[in-house]
Amino acid sequence: MRAETNVKTRAKGHKAGYNTRNCSYIGMRGAQLGDSSQWRPASSLTATGERRLDAGPLVNRLSFLRFSPTMSTQAQSIVEPVVDSSEVETSKCRPNSIVHEYFAQRESSYRKLVAEREKGWDNPRGDDYFQRQRRVADGSNDEGARKFYQMMQQIGDEMHRRTRCFSQQHSCEGKMSILDICMAPGGYTASALKYNPGARACGISLSPDQGGHKVLLQPGSSTIVFVDVTMLNEEYGVETIPLSHPDPDSFRDDRPFWGETFPLIFCDGQVLRTHTRPGYRESQEARRLTVSQLILALQRIRDGGTIVMLLHKIEAWHTLELLYLFNSFSSIRVFKPAKKHAKRSSFYLVATGVHPQSEAAKAVVKEWKQAWWDATFGGEKGTGSREIAVDEEHVRFVLKQFGSRFAELAGPIWKIQGDALSSWRP
Repeated sequence: MRAETNVKTRAKGHKAGYNTRNCSYIGMRGAQLGDSSQWRPASSLTATGERRLDAGPLVNRLSFLRFSPTMSTQAQSIVEPVVDSSEVETSKCRPNSIVHEYFAQRESSYRKLVAEREKGWDNPRGDDYFQRQRRVADGSNDEGARKFYQMMQQIGDEMHRRTRCFSQQHSCEGKMSILDICMAPGGYTASALKYNPGARACGISLSPDQGGHKVLLQPGSSTIVFVDVTMLNEEYGVETIPLSHPDPDSFRDDRPFWGETFPLIFCDGQVLRTHTRPGYRESQEARRLTVSQLILALQRIRDGGTIVMLLHKIEAWHTLELLYLFNSFSSIRVFKPAKKHAKRSSFYLVATGVHPQSEAAKAVVKEWKQAWWDATFGGEKGTGSREIAVDEEHVRFVLKQFGSRFAELAGPIWKIQGDALSSWRP
């Protein structure tokens, strides 16, 4: 690793300048890990003079934090143009294989779902069906967008009936307000406002000029910041951008709604096929989007508040581990609509009573920032490093600690998708 490199300083209140400094940071100031399994105390220096932050005993066990998750980015409907990621067999990756074997031996609803998925993989008409959906999604018009907006509200209404998550929790004091990260078209916020008519709604969304959706909320009902949420370097703990990066001016030092806290936060962003971005970002974009939303949410949530996050394939290792992490600083439930997207693996994490100032939450935020750096500036080319293999002992440790609780959460999700696939005729 180079001990000296040029960096571009980006700070508020003055023009950006150039300097030369030792920028081999670790952790919250942007890290380039050599051996990511070696964690040292915050005061220690490496032989090359690099300063490393101590992640603490909890985080040192968590492969999700060091290796960063990639979120499945399936097309969600005929009017939601997202990057497709076909539901490949879970067991092909070793951590996923361990999880698969664990639940296949214990859960009949999971075994049924696996069998139904295998039937679908053997049916070429299934591929044709989703290809048609993606073509329609990419060419969706205003009418299609309106239908999707209405469908999001219907999902939100069903979610609230099942979980009451749009009602402000007794442990969360202050006026009701909502933050929707990756808001457009805004259906979830529209649903939440029906149950909180006096609430203030705020949103962060990709601009339509960059390929984002239009926001369809009524004018005046929300405050929206249009920005690529994956490019907020100061929000993610990075004050300087390496000059070796091919597009340093694309980063933003904005911190949307900084200083505010929200009792209810939505994180439902997905990588859009319509988003115009450089090719070098493709392999890391889902990973960057996931941790970007997570960091923002934990840094804006009010103590005792609720985070609702769209996730995929609950039995995938990185998803299971994310639920395990949230379980350490909140009360977690999961929700899947009975009809909408029933054939797909998508579901929602509903985390209530979130405690962002707990040691567990602060530890994961620190390492999500590390993950954002790795996915953005890591690797030989400085445009993102690949994920490192997960420690199998850690996978088995999490299953031992969390497996029974996870099965309670995942069982209804598996049943809904399995039943939908069993009756599906593409």
